[in-house]
Amino acid sequence: VEDYFLTPCMLRQESPTAIISPKEDLHIVRTPDMRCIFTGKYLPTPIFHRLLAACVARWPVAKRKETSENLMFCGCCVFDLDLFHRLTVYVKSHVVFARVTRMVIDEVKSPDPKLCSRVRRFITLNLSKITSYLGQNLQYELQASYQTWLADEGHDPDAPITREHMNHARLCVAIVTVCGNAMRDVLSTQVPSQHTDIHQAILANKGKLTSRQGRPLLNCDQTHLVFPDPQGMTTGKVDQFDLSLLYTLIRNISTVPAPVRGWGNEPNDQPRENTLGANVERIRLYRNHIIGHSMDGKISQHDFDDYWNKIDAVLGDIEQALGRQGYRAQLEKQKTQVISIYEAC
Repeated sequence: VEDYFLTPCMLRQESPTAIISPKEDLHIVRTPDMRCIFTGKYLPTPIFHRLLAACVARWPVAKRKETSENLMFCGCCVFDLDLFHRLTVYVKSHVVFARVTRMVIDEVKSPDPKLCSRVRRFITLNLSKITSYLGQNLQYELQASYQTWLADEGHDPDAPITREHMNHARLCVAIVTVCGNAMRDVLSTQVPSQHTDIHQAILANKGKLTSRQGRPLLNCDQTHLVFPDPQGMTTGKVDQFDLSLLYTLIRNISTVPAPVRGWGNEPNDQPRENTLGANVERIRLYRNHIIGHSMDGKISQHDFDDYWNKIDAVLGDIEQALGRQGYRAQLEKQKTQVISIYEAC
C-alpha cells in the first residue's frame, strides 16, 4: 500500500472552470453557493488551507471518474459526502464558498436539507476555531440563499452566523461539560456520613424524591434516569445526570449547606459568597440565563467575557472546596477547542 498525504498549501494546479462554474446538467441538482464573507476584505491564505485540512479529515476527497485523479486543486477541493452528494469548497479573494451537489438517479431530488445544514455547521465552526487559533481575530458573515442550508435551524435563511452565535455556543458547551463535571463531583463527594456513597444516599431518599403525596422532587424523566429499575435497588449512573437533575440532588440529599440567601436565590456578590452552595446556585443561574432563556442564540463579546470570567471564578472556588484541580484547565481548553456540530446544536 502506498502512503500519501494531501497538502492544500502545496497545490499548484488551478481549479478547472467546470468545477467552480459548472454548466447546467439534468442529472445534477446543486445548492446555490453558501458564502463566508470575511469583513475587511481580508482572508489570510492559511485560514482557507486549514479549513480544507479539516474537511479532508472529515470526508474523503472526491475523484475524477475517468482517471481516478483527486479533485483537489489550488484554492478548491471536492469531497464525497455520501453516495449521492458531493461538497465543493473554494476561495476567491476574501470569500469562502461552499456548494452541495446531488446526483440524480431515478427522480429529481434536491440536496438533503439535513446534510446541508450539518455541512454548514461544520464549516462555520471550524472557521471560527481556525481564526481564533491563528490569532487573526477576523470576523465573517454567512450568506446562504438556499433554505436547505439552514433547514433545521428555524431561522431566516439569509441570517448570518456571527461571532455572537459562536460565543453563545461556546458558553453552552462549557456549562454543560465543564460545569457539569464539577457538579457531578460535588454530588459524589458531599455524601451524608451515614451513607457509603451517593448511590446509597439516593436509594435512602427514594421516597422523598419520588413521593406522589404532594409534589415529588423529580419529574418523570428524571425518575427514570435516577431509578432505571423501579422495583430494584439500583440507581442510574451519575455521569448521565444533567445539570437540572444534579442541582436537585445536591440541594436535597447532599451535605452541601444552603447559600446565605437560601436555595433558589441569587447568591451574594458584595461581598462575594464563595461557599459550595453559592457556586452550585450560580451554575444553575448561568445555565438558565444562557441556555434556557436565550431568545436568539447570541451573546456579545463583552457579555461572553463577563460570563466566562464568572464561570472561571466559580470553578476555582469549587476546586478549592473539593481539594482537586482540573476544572479551570478544562474551561481554558474549551475557549479555543473545536466545537462538535453535535455539541453546538
